Amino acid sequence: MLIERCKGPVDLGDKALTQAQLEKLWITDRERLLTCIRRHLALVGFYADRDAALERKP
Repeated sequence: MLIERCKGPVDLGDKALTQAQLEKLWITDRERLLTCIRRHLALVGFYADRDAALERKP
């Protein structure tokens, strides 16, 4: 799961959107971005913990 590719931005299509549609799509984009950031921070944390543990071994 940690190395899963992040979802890209929502496709807005080529038609005019209402304010409500834009807000819903914006929320979806924010959710995707936050999910991606959390996943990658977890991966960075995993490797930092692993490397620290390896350095402690004699």
